Amino acid sequence: MGYNFPRGLSSFYIKLYQVVDDPSSDAIISWSEESNNSFTIWNVGEFCTTILPNYREFGINFSRFFSKLRPHGFQRVRGMPGLMEFGHEDFVRDSPERLKNMAVESLSAKRRAKRAAKAKAKKARVQVECLLQHLRI
Repeated sequence: MGYNFPRGLSSFYIKLYQVVDDPSSDAIISWSEESNNSFTIWNVGEFCTTILPNYREFGINFSRFFSKLRPHGFQRVRGMPGLMEFGHEDFVRDSPERLKNMAVESLSAKRRAKRAAKAKAKKARVQVECLLQHLRI
C-alpha cells in the first residue's frame, strides 16, 4: 500500500489511516461498510490488546484513544457493545490527501481554545484586581 500523505500531518492521522486501511486488521478495525468516511472498531477488546500497544500515538488505553478522536475532528457515528464507529468528512477511503483538511481544522480548534483560555484568564485577573482595589483593610 503506497500512501501519498500530505506533508506536515500529525502522526495520529497517518497511523490511524494506515491501521484502518490495512486489510490484515479488518476483523478488528476497518473502513465502515456503509460509509467511505468512517471506520469501525469491530472488536474493542481485541483492538486494545492487538492494535493499541503498537501505536503510541493512540494512547495507552481505549479511553485515551477515544478522547483523542474528538480534538482530531472525529464524531462517534454509532456504538454497540464491543463495536464502535467514528467518522470525519475528510477521513476518506482511498483519499489520504484529504487528511490535510483535518490537520488545518485541528490546528484552528486548538488556536481557538488557546485564545478562549487566555481571555478567560485575563477576565479573572481583572476581576481579582478590581476586588483588591476595593478592599479596605
